[in-house]
Amino acid sequence: MIIRKANSNDWDNLYPFFKGIYREKHPLQSEAFWEWQYGDENYGVSFICLNENNEIIAHLGAGFGGEIAWTLNLYVNPDYRGKGISEKLHVEVRKYYPLAAISASKKGLKVYKRMGWIRYYNLMRYVKINPNIENKIFEEVCKAVKPTIDHLITKETHYSRQPSIKCLKLKGNSIAVSQIEVGGLRAIDIENVKELEAHAWELGYNWIDYVSSWNDPKINTIEKAGWVIDNESVVPWLLNPKVKGRFSDISFLSEKPLDTNFIVHRSYSDHGRIGSL
Repeated sequence: MIIRKANSNDWDNLYPFFKGIYREKHPLQSEAFWEWQYGDENYGVSFICLNENNEIIAHLGAGFGGEIAWTLNLYVNPDYRGKGISEKLHVEVRKYYPLAAISASKKGLKVYKRMGWIRYYNLMRYVKINPNIENKIFEEVCKAVKPTIDHLITKETHYSRQPSIKCLKLKGNSIAVSQIEVGGLRAIDIENVKELEAHAWELGYNWIDYVSSWNDPKINTIEKAGWVIDNESVVPWLLNPKVKGRFSDISFLSEKPLDTNFIVHRSYSDHGRIGSL
């Protein structure tokens, strides 16, 4: 078996591999998305394991943020598990930065537990609903809106250039991803919460959310502004597709201890991307 870094020439083999393990329309079934995520070593890498027939039987990616390699999209073909492939893939990614991960699945947590990683307090998700909405039920809050936003679209950062999303630069320089089909804004960076809210409601959005680690000082600010933890809101975590009543349960982990002041930015993981928003 061969383990090596994947490149754009591997797409014809990567596509059926990803299609076989991920749901329909998952971002990694798009070549443009793969190029955005893994095509530039400044932002991320992708490693694959090939069998004797030159077939991809395992994959591990990593996105770089905060001088950490955030591991993503780990999968080993069941016929090849128990052979140390996962560990070898992690060795390759570790050559770039220290390793960490964000996991929303029980299977993922079991893998990291077996590897002896450190598990921290879950990420926090807060939601603010437009106060102008009288009937704050799921059906009313999470319905489509039609804001005029083309003049607000930004492509200033690598994150904002990812395919298929519209990243907006709002008043006060806050950054958010627009999801008009479910009526909301996914805040990436909040600079001024009052200006962010006022602009969002002015545009016609129904809600805003924000995800970060518990030690982020901005959480104190948004709590004072009336934002609530997501399970106290009617806006579920999973909205692509909409899953009523499904709220955030996202753990973050690291191979080695992180500084206590380290803040997990939303863009560090695939949970910040449109595919998992």
